[in-house]
Amino acid sequence: MSGSEHATASDPLARHWARKGPDELEMIEATLNLARQLLASGEVQPYREGENPFHLSPYSWEIAQTPAESQRGIFLGTVSDLATGQGHTVWFAAGLAKDENEFRRKLAAHIGHTLANGAEVSAGLGGFPLSRTFISPPLRQTLEKFDEGKGAPASFFFTSRWHENRS
Repeated sequence: MSGSEHATASDPLARHWARKGPDELEMIEATLNLARQLLASGEVQPYREGENPFHLSPYSWEIAQTPAESQRGIFLGTVSDLATGQGHTVWFAAGLAKDENEFRRKLAAHIGHTLANGAEVSAGLGGFPLSRTFISPPLRQTLEKFDEGKGAPASFFFTSRWHENRS
């Protein structure tokens, strides 16, 4: 083990590797031993800030501050996910948010940050693509009221998806 007295084991990772069996544990142990040797010899240096290719920088909307005094309104978003052999999925979402950044953060909780980043997002209910397909007339009436601040709940988020696989 390293000289760090503050190192703690990751229970989920330990359980995952244990389930992979003793051969996998031997490979991981050999890999860690080699990594320690490379560090000790100076052949490899630890990553500097911003250098690690496995650490993705957050999208701007993930770290943007939403002004507390902003009024909430309805935002709509849609994104398409097309994968060969897996089909085509179209996601649609409507929710109360103070700005587009807050809406994308809520959307990311449902579909992941990569798809949320690629989503087309718009404030209000105006002619948004696919809104007539995914929003029923009664839901549209409710969203219009929420957008006007009439009886809006503390939180509201609606997602719907259309998935097709023709393979």
